[in-house]
Amino acid sequence: MQGAVRSKELGVRRKRFKSFDLTPHSSLLTPHGSSGFTLLELMLVVFVLGIAALFVFPRLSSFGGGDLKWTSRHFAGLIQHLAQESSTTKQTYRLYFNLENGAYWAAALKENGEFVEMTDPMTTRRVLPKEISFEDVVTPQQGKVNEGEAFMQFYPVGVEKAWIHLKQGERKWTLVVNPLTGRVKVFNEYVDVDERHK
Repeated sequence: MQGAVRSKELGVRRKRFKSFDLTPHSSLLTPHGSSGFTLLELMLVVFVLGIAALFVFPRLSSFGGGDLKWTSRHFAGLIQHLAQESSTTKQTYRLYFNLENGAYWAAALKENGEFVEMTDPMTTRRVLPKEISFEDVVTPQQGKVNEGEAFMQFYPVGVEKAWIHLKQGERKWTLVVNPLTGRVKVFNEYVDVDERHK
């Protein structure tokens, strides 16, 4: 008896659920039989997409569009990668900087004594975003270089200390490379090389 009552209840519930039309073209705000979206629904979707765009587009533009912070992080990662690679492979590397056109690339020392450009995707030749340029590069071996080409070296036992100065308009940032660890300290200002840093 109880089972029959329960099945009736379930049957009623099924009928109630069947009365709702939940197809992709239906809406709870539109009467049965009409298809499409209401103006209210369309306005709500446009509003939500607009709010999402406010948060997403500024991040995308700063990701690849010439942000000094992103460029500094990229260089820090590249320098640490080359330091680890040199330590692992027991090979000497150079990171070249073309201060005229903003290009930079890595090269490996071959047995014949020449540095040959690397083809590894992480170290291939790249160019700074157009809003950013090299102010100068300072190393103990070359001194301060503010035109032409400069380089820093990576040895299996350490990295040549270097100061890389980047600029974007009036803003200048400094990357200081630790010779023992290859870690990069980033300053959001131009840091001069003096006796305390040598």
